[in-house]
Amino acid sequence: MSKISTIGHPIKGKIINLKLLKLKIMKDIIRAFVEDKKIAIAGASANKENFGLYLTKELTKKAYQVSPVNPKCKEVEAIPCVPTVKDLPGDIQNLILAVPSSLTDEIVDQCIGTPIKRVWMIRGVGSGAYSESAHQLCTENQIDVVYGFCPMMFFGDGMHKFHFWLRKTMGKLPAEFQLAAN
Repeated sequence: MSKISTIGHPIKGKIINLKLLKLKIMKDIIRAFVEDKKIAIAGASANKENFGLYLTKELTKKAYQVSPVNPKCKEVEAIPCVPTVKDLPGDIQNLILAVPSSLTDEIVDQCIGTPIKRVWMIRGVGSGAYSESAHQLCTENQIDVVYGFCPMMFFGDGMHKFHFWLRKTMGKLPAEFQLAAN
């Protein structure tokens, strides 16, 4: 763990004592996402413009078992879709939200009482899937959160890795990520 024991809250500018909150370093949460080969993607659809579809294809190529979540779809890339997070198999602990932030609270609420341990609120145009109230709900229910990043910065190659390097170089990373020593 880093020597830093307090940090300004990324949203409200509050000072938070990390030891009291037992805040996990985002880098460790991302590592858990990458190492677990089972991931649900909320918002994936067959629409060619859908980022969830792109994630489904890319993660499947990398031997991840992807479970799409979308009440409006029967399947994505020949993978059966479930309508809600509560319908996911019990061995899935990771959920990527590829949805507008207006849907994030509802989907995070579905995570309560399920095996979901980690939620990734993707970074996109505008706020992406990030919702402050959903982040708070996750925290209250011991669900780890990743935000401020495109998942492909960690699951992908090439330009995705360059994009991460560029944001890191420019100091545009979430504070919880920057706590790690390396």
